Amino acid sequence: MSKSYKVVALSAVAALFCSVMTAPAVMADPNEAESDVTIEFIVPDDTDVPTVVDPTDPSITFPVTPGDRDPGDPDDPVTGFSGPLTLDFVSSLDFGTVAISAQSQEYESLTLRPFVQVTDRRGTREGWALTVSLSEFRDEEGETSLSGAVLNLENASLVTPGVGGDNTPEGLAGSIALDSNGTSANVTVAGEGTGAGTWLTRWLAPVGETPNPNVTLTVPGGAATVGDHEATLTWILTNAPE
Repeated sequence: MSKSYKVVALSAVAALFCSVMTAPAVMADPNEAESDVTIEFIVPDDTDVPTVVDPTDPSITFPVTPGDRDPGDPDDPVTGFSGPLTLDFVSSLDFGTVAISAQSQEYESLTLRPFVQVTDRRGTREGWALTVSLSEFRDEEGETSLSGAVLNLENASLVTPGVGGDNTPEGLAGSIALDSNGTSANVTVAGEGTGAGTWLTRWLAPVGETPNPNVTLTVPGGAATVGDHEATLTWILTNAPE
């Protein structure tokens, strides 16, 4: 009697264990909740000067001190303009020392990486326009010189350390010819909805080439006189395309 009872009890325990092991799992309904990601942008204050970036690799900073730059780079200081829309850097152009010619000659620039930089941090995408003009050349005595000289900027390209795509200015002048009468020419025009962030317009020499065939000065025969000659490029940034 006692032995039979034990067998029944063990059988009951085994049946209970099997029922527990084979019971279907209960599936919980998925939980879903929402949270926010927020950020507020403000216009930079009037003391905030943008960083000038390298014209070949805009992911790095262009040296502020001219003496720290590579040969062939422009030796200009940064402009120091601050605020929401700024012209950050403009390049001077050096054509070196050349012999006087009786014929018209085209001279290539020794400045291998000339560029200008504009930064738009207004956050409105209103657009902007950059123009340039060339003054008369003057000699060492301050007299007008190099009559008929023409400065040519060819094969311009745009680069940004930020987002391009639809934000890229479409009004890039691939070829600019400047005479010394002060007439301005468009350099880069960012229409409405474009030009946000930092943009560099550049006239780089092809890799390994010296001097720079994309920046030339044409001087008519008989126009040159002995000594240094200098003209001024005036770059103007306006806050809406013209």
